[in-house]
Amino acid sequence: MNTLVKAIVLSLSTALVAAPVMAAPQDHHPQQHNQQHNQKYNQHPAQNHHKTPVQQHHNAVHKKAVNPSHDWRVGQKVPSQYYAQSYKVDHKKFKKLSKPGRNQQWIKVNGDYVLINVMSHSIIKIIGG
Repeated sequence: MNTLVKAIVLSLSTALVAAPVMAAPQDHHPQQHNQQHNQKYNQHPAQNHHKTPVQQHHNAVHKKAVNPSHDWRVGQKVPSQYYAQSYKVDHKKFKKLSKPGRNQQWIKVNGDYVLINVMSHSIIKIIGG
C-alpha cells in the first residue's frame, strides 16, 4: 500500500511540474513559418489579399521575379526551368537580336533577352528589355 501511495504522489507531482512547462508560450517563429507554409500551399493565389503584410512580404521574397539584366552575368549557367520551348525567341522578329551562332539560342525572360549556349547552358550575352 505504501508503494502505491508513493507512485500516485510521484505521478501527481510530475504532472503538476510538467503542466506549466507545457502551457508556456512556444517560440513564435517556427509556428509562424509552418503557418505560412500551410497557407502558401493550401490557399489559392487570388486569396493573397487576406494575408498580413508580414506574410505578403515573406512570400514576395521567395517569389522574387528574375531580372536577367540585373541578376545574371555572362558565363553563368541559366537555370534549367528556362530551357523550355516557351522561353525560346526567334531572333528574326527582333531587330536588336543578332543571329545566334552554332549551338546558341536566344531566350526571353521577364522582358530581357539572353543568348545562351544550348550545350553548356551558359550565358553568352544579355540584352535588357
